[in-house]
Amino acid sequence: MSDVRNVVIVGSGPAGYTAAIYAARAQLDPVIYEGSVTAGGALMNTTEVENFPGFTDGVMGPDLMDSMRKQAKRFGAELITDDIVEMDLTGDIKVLKDGSGNTVKAKSVILATGSAYREIGLANEKRLSGHGVSWCATCDGFFFRGQTIAVVGGGDSAVEEATFLTRFAEKVVLIHRRDSLRASKIMADRAKANPKIEFMWNTEVIDVLGADKVEALKLRSTVDGTESERAFTGLFVAIGHIPRSELIIGQIDLDNEGYVICEGRSTRTNQKGVFACGDLVDHTYRQAITAAGSGCAAALDAEKFLAHQVFPDLINTDKKRSTTMATSKVTTATFDAEVLKSSTPVLVDFWAEWCGPCRAVGPILEEISDEYGSKLKIVKLNTDEESAIAIKYGITSIPSMYVFVNGEVVTQIVGAKPKPALLKDLASFLAQSYVRFNRVGDPLISTSPWP
Repeated sequence: MSDVRNVVIVGSGPAGYTAAIYAARAQLDPVIYEGSVTAGGALMNTTEVENFPGFTDGVMGPDLMDSMRKQAKRFGAELITDDIVEMDLTGDIKVLKDGSGNTVKAKSVILATGSAYREIGLANEKRLSGHGVSWCATCDGFFFRGQTIAVVGGGDSAVEEATFLTRFAEKVVLIHRRDSLRASKIMADRAKANPKIEFMWNTEVIDVLGADKVEALKLRSTVDGTESERAFTGLFVAIGHIPRSELIIGQIDLDNEGYVICEGRSTRTNQKGVFACGDLVDHTYRQAITAAGSGCAAALDAEKFLAHQVFPDLINTDKKRSTTMATSKVTTATFDAEVLKSSTPVLVDFWAEWCGPCRAVGPILEEISDEYGSKLKIVKLNTDEESAIAIKYGITSIPSMYVFVNGEVVTQIVGAKPKPALLKDLASFLAQSYVRFNRVGDPLISTSPWP
């Protein structure tokens, strides 16, 4: 990285990308850390966005984010698909470290880390994640065709999830702890008119039952406390979001809910040269358009701040990242030869074009494939086009990555993960399969045969 950057934007989504667009047009040469698997933010997990101005017939969430990303890049923003894992925001020059171990210094920082899915907080909820428990209907709804599934929540997100899931499920039961929805009237009316949606009022989920996959839910009445069980094959959690402010605790002032406190109507935080925008500061509206607006404000505030400061000259000696495509596509016709009969371990990435997390994990797999070379083959299988294979191997959530050795599945990785986490999972597998590592990302194959 260069010695000192004018602006570093941490996080993407409508807020981060808009900040990048404005900062780039102001000739500030911004760099934006999009996130290794969260690039594009929450809209990467939505279907049709009907209320973003300018799109008469609506727009798919991932498509909207892709357009914003391209617009930021067009004006000269540098986009890095990695996570910031450490930040020192206290000095005049801010110091940040990414997931690959690189350090970047900045004159100003715009925080746009957004929010994360809120979990119910049940032990089995985590254990069965990817095995019937999901937080993304657009990612995983396809795998619940003809089944009875539950959605927990009562806001717009829950109603949107339930409505979308009726495309696949036989029945969708919307479980809400109150006796009426918090969703907007238009969304609520749409759900109530859908014959596939059943409402379970005054009820909360207290356990998820099942050995290897979701089989039933344990429920409790919020009125009289009575408990019951009901069979479900899937649980979709849509109970809101929490701000992703864990990295700035102790440096940036937060309110009791973890949202960043800004100065008046500005995006200025308590730290000089640090600005915050999007869902990280907004627990009232939480809309794509308001996030974009606050991203614009953050860039303007940063521009004004920089205009009145004196800093060392910017030195730009960045290295360009490789764009070589190292993975390949596999189909029903080639699966047997490319995967089952391969003499090399094969990681199969089960994905779909419309899946936001799948798009996020794609570049990471490209990097891993490029680093491992002939020692580990990585192929991609589109679950929309090759659904029979996905069903055969029990795929219920994407992205899912299965490692095959001699035609057998030896490792399953469910969900999008940052590169270090994926390498850790693969290192564990490879170590069991006679592969030694002298450092992460530098595999050394022994002469022992594959089992």
